[in-house]
Amino acid sequence: MFLEEELALAERAKAGDKTALENLWNLITPKLYGYLVHTLKDKEIAEDILQETWLKAIRKLDQFQPRDVRLSAWLFAIAKNECRQYWRKHKDVVLDEMKIPDMPSAKDAPAEDTLFLEGILNGLEEDEREILRLRFIADLSFKEIARVLSISVIAARVRVHRALGKARAGL
Repeated sequence: MFLEEELALAERAKAGDKTALENLWNLITPKLYGYLVHTLKDKEIAEDILQETWLKAIRKLDQFQPRDVRLSAWLFAIAKNECRQYWRKHKDVVLDEMKIPDMPSAKDAPAEDTLFLEGILNGLEEDEREILRLRFIADLSFKEIARVLSISVIAARVRVHRALGKARAGL
């Protein structure tokens, strides 16, 4: 979805248009859920955090200021913070020990390809995996990644480039 379309839906939703909010849910939720499942490695926890993310967003929708960034980027920032809160509360959960869900790739790649991709990502640091998730799973622009991570656009580009370079070196 284009920036202008998403922002128009967001404005209508802020004005109380439930159909616009439903359209936003239908457009954003699949990528947001994929991001959460990939980040948390647990479908049930991802579903809970997805719900919490949307609840917080709906409650504060009137505070959303686009500044040339899609509503989805704002939602990913909320989701990222929700993940952090979850990990703070559940310090006993070790990410490496969490179960890996059955998650088809966006293009329904064969299982071998999915395992290969997981192997490459597991060779990266968490911050590198995070930035690649935001870029390629969440499909965020560099400007949106910068906003989610509170960094400059240039820093976002550099970090994506470095993470991709490290992933390629691991092949």
